[in-house]
Amino acid sequence: MTEMTIQKVAVDKSTIFSALEELKQQDARFITITVLDRGEELEVVYHFEKGKEIVNLSMITKKEEPLESISSVYGVAFIAENEAQDMFNLKFSGLNVDFGGKMLKVESALEATLLKPTVGERPPTERFYGKCREECPAMVNIPKYLQQIVDGDPEGAYETIVERAPIPAILGRVCFAPCQTGCRQEKKESPIQIRLLKRYAADSMGSLRRAVERRPSTGKRVAVVGGGPSGVTTAFYLGMQGHDVTVYDKSGRCGGAMLWGIPKFRLPKDILQDEIAARFDEAGVSFEPGVEVTELDSLSEKGFDAIYTSIGAMEPNKLRVEGEDSAGVVECMDLLTAVNERDETPDVGDEVIVIGGGNAAIDSARICKRLGAKDVTVFYRRTETEMPALLHDIHAAMREGVSFDFLSQPLKIIPGDHLTVAFQCMIPGEPDASGRRRPEPMEGRILMREVDTVVKAIGNGVSVPEGFGLKTDKRGLIVVDEEYRTSREGVWAGGDAVFGPRFVIEAIRDGRKAASSIDRYLGGEGLPEPSIDLGEFVARPVDLEERREKPMVNVRELQVDDRIWNFDEVELGFNEEEALRETNRCWRCDWNE
Repeated sequence: MTEMTIQKVAVDKSTIFSALEELKQQDARFITITVLDRGEELEVVYHFEKGKEIVNLSMITKKEEPLESISSVYGVAFIAENEAQDMFNLKFSGLNVDFGGKMLKVESALEATLLKPTVGERPPTERFYGKCREECPAMVNIPKYLQQIVDGDPEGAYETIVERAPIPAILGRVCFAPCQTGCRQEKKESPIQIRLLKRYAADSMGSLRRAVERRPSTGKRVAVVGGGPSGVTTAFYLGMQGHDVTVYDKSGRCGGAMLWGIPKFRLPKDILQDEIAARFDEAGVSFEPGVEVTELDSLSEKGFDAIYTSIGAMEPNKLRVEGEDSAGVVECMDLLTAVNERDETPDVGDEVIVIGGGNAAIDSARICKRLGAKDVTVFYRRTETEMPALLHDIHAAMREGVSFDFLSQPLKIIPGDHLTVAFQCMIPGEPDASGRRRPEPMEGRILMREVDTVVKAIGNGVSVPEGFGLKTDKRGLIVVDEEYRTSREGVWAGGDAVFGPRFVIEAIRDGRKAASSIDRYLGGEGLPEPSIDLGEFVARPVDLEERREKPMVNVRELQVDDRIWNFDEVELGFNEEEALRETNRCWRCDWNE
């Protein structure tokens, strides 16, 4: 074997190019670049092979001080320079990013390739959606809008969210945040608080009404029946595509279950109305309040070219126990509507029982505390871990003094000066079709409670008007295909009326997909599908280990003693400093994996 000799030559910015030209004339071959961190400075070493000799050009430079790219002399060096730039945040001016168009082509930059487009200075890399984005039903580009917040552009972050979900201010308060479950930091119970960062982007807007233009009018008309999140989403995207959209809702305001079902201390109604109004203004959507549509033929007769139905789930389920129609037994929907939509303060007495385990049950319990009830208890027939309500809201209710009684199923409600409720005590049995352990009665174990009010919160069913003429399944849900088309030509459906009660972000997903299908039906190209953003450059964090150790930012809330007497918003959101600290915890799993 031939022994190689090593020569180290010290250069600086004024002498490096003369040294490079000399090596080039001697047919020296470029090998790579290495960088050594020397505190406040970096040592950049350029390695060359010249016959039996390794020549190392060593240069000391201050951090953040750009170096001139050597790719004008050694074109292939752009790869090593990109790597040094990515790993050490070392900047190069005049970087030949695509080797004169001979190596990397724009048309070859596919999602699963290591190649890249030639615009801008970006290292060859493979891109991913990121687990957070994949878990979002609407496929919002979460990594991108978090980076926009880091870059001091919350308005840009808001725009990014609206591309896939049109109501960020609302979602930032009520979304169940499946994206956070997908966050890789969830494994150590410290996911990025994506929901609150979405709210920060919205709260940073001077006005929720954006300076955007809809496409020119297509002359096509679309009717949307129901102004909940699914209907609002469909109306907005179709309006922006240039179609003339009219929304009909039997209520006087849009919002659906977000309006009547979500308490003001979680979602202030002025924010709800302002954001929906902003989207309708942008998209030229008309709203017809107080109109209950019971026959779709009436809309066809008005000349609408397509109809989207999102009538929600508005039929309360029954307890099926003796005495449930007694005075003092109220439906949670009636209670929530009275307080949230009509601003009433019904008298619920001192002792209240809420029956159910979903979010509506928790919201009802928290409302009753604010209405002056001294003792509020939620009864649920399964265990705490099986409650469908969000854990965050369960804990909030506990802090506010709400009690919980698990594995208790109502048997009978006895009317009188006070209501007496008999509960059967249960134990977990074998798993049922849902995978949860089916509760079974404990023989001889009956619990009796005397209360002023019983709130029934066991979910809602769907009641589709016969005049719609739509095919439904055995549960009464509207049957649709993968494009959200119903059994009737020119009619689409989505949201709770199709899938049963679900979360806001899922209804938004339905509305956007339906809007895309309707647009194609009306002669358009449909809405853009999710894609990898190859135009965004994000340098690999050089402090990844430090970033992994950063703690979650504490969420500021109203103190319990200050909030249980009013309906003020409990969560206070992030300020700019808190938002930046939280976003800077993100690992950017969609980049340089």
